[in-house]
Order: sequence, then structure tokens, then C-alpha cells
Amino acid sequence: MGEPITATIPIGQDRLDSHDSAAVALASAPRSISGAASGPGAVSTADDAQISNSEVVLALVKCAIGAGSLSLPYAFKEGGLWFSLIGTVLIGMLSAYTIILLKQCEEAVGLKLLAEGQIDGKGRSISAASGNGGFVKALSPPLLGPEDFNIDPIVNVESLAFNVDPIVPVAPRTKLMYPEVAAGAMDGAVAKSVMKGVVNVGICLTSLGVCAAYLDFLAATLPQVLGPLLGPDFGELEATLMVLPVMLVLVLLRTFKVLSFTAILGDIAVTVALLAVVVYGFATRDIDLSLPFINVKSLMKFVGATSFLFAIHIVVLPILHASKSPQSFAKNISTSFSFITGLNAIFGFLAYALFADDVAPAVTDNLDGGSDATQATLNAVKVLLCVDLLFTVPFVFVAGREIVERGVLSRFRDGERTTSVMHIRNTVRIALLGCVVAICFGVPCFGDMVNLVGGVVNATMGFILPPILALKLFPGMSLFATIGHVLILVFGVTALVLTLFFTAQDLADPSHSC
Repeated sequence: MGEPITATIPIGQDRLDSHDSAAVALASAPRSISGAASGPGAVSTADDAQISNSEVVLALVKCAIGAGSLSLPYAFKEGGLWFSLIGTVLIGMLSAYTIILLKQCEEAVGLKLLAEGQIDGKGRSISAASGNGGFVKALSPPLLGPEDFNIDPIVNVESLAFNVDPIVPVAPRTKLMYPEVAAGAMDGAVAKSVMKGVVNVGICLTSLGVCAAYLDFLAATLPQVLGPLLGPDFGELEATLMVLPVMLVLVLLRTFKVLSFTAILGDIAVTVALLAVVVYGFATRDIDLSLPFINVKSLMKFVGATSFLFAIHIVVLPILHASKSPQSFAKNISTSFSFITGLNAIFGFLAYALFADDVAPAVTDNLDGGSDATQATLNAVKVLLCVDLLFTVPFVFVAGREIVERGVLSRFRDGERTTSVMHIRNTVRIALLGCVVAICFGVPCFGDMVNLVGGVVNATMGFILPPILALKLFPGMSLFATIGHVLILVFGVTALVLTLFFTAQDLADPSHSC
């Protein structure tokens, strides 16, 4: 065991509000990276926005059940019926563990920064910790919570690692975002800058990639519904051009208050879609449990899709920050992921066992046929889901957009609203939307986009960076723990490399189709 770091934490300090954190903005909105609703203003670091344990669990569940769930049955086809069932449970458990690990790293970094004198008692940091170009600025959101967060004034950093339910409450309850955790864990300005940059790039790529996946879904689904009305020439290109003006208006919005109604819409849309798939499957198909146990050739595509679904690390910290009982973070994560993993494992298993080799990359594409009344009902489900995903875009888009805007506008004062600044902001948003469209045309298949984002970006953010940070912050961990975290790291790197290789191979194959 290495020498533990201890620090005395002043309690009862003033809290500092953040208005520019991309992660806070994303998690505070009615939407999440996975496309599910979480309620307007449900997650915030403001004093009057703290949420109960049950609300934390609900917010985490909503983050992981959405568009990603619709791609899971096809992922079961890629991995094999029974192997995918086991794999879904294991990756769900691994995601829960690495989220807990990330939170423990956040707390350790807070102590490390305070011990190094990089923050003061009120959580204010110099650029070495938060990368703010040399200006003294508050961390976003604040490092220290209110007095009742800081129960024990002294804490041993080593005790934070791998102790997910400590008997003695841990203090302080840090309030750092993922880029700040990554930067603060490193030593030296170059290492800090590189790690912060890696996380920021990961957030941007996740944001743009998920938006592109939603656009792929809309482009593929809308012709199924509107084709009979608008004619056979209404295809994916026409659907894309139809929704782009709406997306442009949505990404240029200055406030999300006007979209608060979509929180309930998202709950209804996703729930109805999942139920419709299972009910329609049982009504029209026989369940087949003799499907292949494992599909070795396309196994990594299964890993990519499940990582897209479960690896929600970039939006978790703001939700945990909003909790009234921050010491219960491990219990809340375990509870939420038990439900998330169980529900998705059962849904993916049943949907693939019902639709077998006919299962589509977006399983809602299998909702086709039957009487006129049945088809009208299924089309209504698809329309509801399309509307939900369309209004999801601005909430996902904001994560990457705010990072780019902060970089472009770094020479302006925070909060400055001159005409020039507003024009620059609009230009950035339009340019990023153009990137989303370009990605969509480059990777036109929803399933391929899910694999690419999940296997490359989400695997990096969820299975590569957390164990690296833990190995750096907790050098005194046991040999068994060290080996375990190295194996998680190897798994993440393997998922990244192989998913990127096989997806690129598919995209280069002229015979590959959605």
C-alpha cells in the first residue's frame, strides 16, 4: 500500500453555481445521451434542485433506456441468443462498476487538488486543474457541497477506492465534471491538458454521433410511415431534408423551457415502442429458442451496441451531484443498473427470439403488416417515437456544442451577449449540425452508427478512462484489484479496436446494407 493522502476539508462553505458545463446542461435537460426523457430541470446542482434517491434512480434509468434499447435485439443477433443474454448482464454490471469507480475518482481528485493547493476552501481553481487559460475561475459545478454533505472533516483517499458502501460517511462530496476529474488525476500541465482534451473530444464525438444515429433512425423510419401518403419516391434523402429545418430551429434555441412537454412524451414513446415490439412479436411469431448460442464473427458488434446502451458515464456525474444523499451514490447506481440491465436483457432476448434472423437494426422496422387497423396503430407508434427522437436532438447536441462554443469564445467574457458573440454561437451550431448531417451520410445505417459510437467512443469513456484514472489515483490497491482494472482496460481497448475495424470493413463493403 502506498502512502495515503489525507486532507482536512473546511465545511460549511459557500456553493458556486455553474452555467456553462456541457455535462450539467445535458443531464439537466429532459433528455439523455441514450435518448430517454429525464424531466425538465430534474437534474441540477442548484440548492433548490436536489433530488431524492428514488429520483436519482429514475433519472439514471431514463438515461439508459431509449433509442439504444431499440438496437439491442439486432445486437443479440450479432452476438448469438444465449451469449448475448449473458453478455448484456455482464456489460451492464461492468458499466455500473466503472460508473461507481468514476465517482470515487472524482472524490479522490477533489482531495488531491485541495492537498496540492490547486483549489481554495470554496472550490475555486486555477487553470492547472480546470484548464481555463490561466484565469482563476470556479470549477463547474462547485467542488464542495453544503455543510451537511461534509459529515467527516478528514478522509483517507485510499479508503475511497473499491469501498462502494462505506460504514463511515466520506467527505467531501466533490462536484467535478468528467473532464476535470481526468485532468485533476494527472500530474504535470501536459498530462492534464491531454486528458482533459481526450474527455472533451469524447463528449463531442458522443454528442454528434448520437445525433447522427437519431437522424439515421428518422431517415429510415419516416418513409415507412409517410411513403404511402407521399408516394414511392419519398425515401431516406427526402426524409432527411424534411426534418433538417426542424432540427436547425431546435439547435438554435436559447432555452429548453419551450420543450418541457417532451419529457412526458419521451416516457410514453419509449414505453409504447418497447411494448409494441413484444406484443406484435408474440401475436405474429413463434418464439425460437434454438437460435445460435454465439456468433463469433460479429461478436464485437454486439459489444458496440451494448456499450452504446449502458456506458452513460458522461451524463452520470451531474445526476449524482443533484442527489440529496450523495453518500448513497453506489446504492443508487446498483439499483438503477439492476433494473436497466434486467429490462434490456429480457427485451433483447425476447425480441430476437421472436423475430429471429428477420430482426432489423432498429427493431421498430419489424412492426409491419397485419390489418389496416393494426398497421395504423404500428405507424402511430413509429411517428410518436420519431417525434420524441427529433425533440431529443437539442438536448444531446448541447453537450458537444457547448464545448466547441467555449473554445471558440474563450476570448470573450463569460456570459457576454453581444451581437458578435451571438452570431458566432449560431455559426458554431449550424456548422456542428452540418457535421451531424455529414456523419449521417457517411454512416447511413442506424445499426452501424450505434456500433461505432458505442464501441469506440462510449467504450473509451466507460471502460478505458475510468480504470486508467483509478490506477493513477489509487497506486496502493491490491494486486488482485490492479489485475482486475487492467483487464477492464484491455476489454475497452479491444472493443474500441475491433469495433472500429469491423464497422469500417462493413462500410467499405459495397454489398453491405442496413
